[in-house]
Amino acid sequence: MTISEPATLITDYLLALFTAWLARRLARAARDAEWSALVETARAQRWWSVAFMASAVAGAAGGTVHGFQHAMARPLVDLLWIATLESLVVAAFAVVSAAIAQLGWSRGVTFAATFSAAAAFGFYGLWVIKNPVFLAAIAAYGAAFAVLLAIRFYKKPMDHAGRLLVAGVGLSLVAAGVQQSGWAIHRYFNHNDLYHVIQAVAIWLLYRSAVRGEPAAL
Repeated sequence: MTISEPATLITDYLLALFTAWLARRLARAARDAEWSALVETARAQRWWSVAFMASAVAGAAGGTVHGFQHAMARPLVDLLWIATLESLVVAAFAVVSAAIAQLGWSRGVTFAATFSAAAAFGFYGLWVIKNPVFLAAIAAYGAAFAVLLAIRFYKKPMDHAGRLLVAGVGLSLVAAGVQQSGWAIHRYFNHNDLYHVIQAVAIWLLYRSAVRGEPAAL
């Protein structure tokens, strides 16, 4: 079986494994926070875990498309690509939900805000089916990051976790810019591969922010 883009497949799969591992750690951190009666933190960390796991699914599906697109039937390739994009839309929704969870609103208001976000991203996900380009996924998590930063710094002043958050968001935007530029450092290491490497660092920074930058969480 011929692999069409081996470096992209490998970096996508590695990114998926890394992100899934962090998702599991965040789920465990959420349980610890809940036991410590840190309800808002636990809810936010659970949503971050969902965001990371959805991103891992996107990496696995996207890597399969890049690596085996010439060996699979076209309908299967198209289905996996839609799954890649929709998983990133789900991740964007989860990021917004994590931000909402930390606002400290009542259960009813929090549910209403989260439901509204779900409806908005759900409609966007339907639009993505008709417009299956990676830029659509970038736009989804770009909007999610904008909401996240607005809520985070409305709620709290800049601290260590906040600086990690800003760095993670900023590096994610750099990664997206590299991916859209088409710039490659080598013929066998293209813009997608470089995007995955940069995004892995960004994801680590976002993870550290989600666990409040505490060394004990490492």
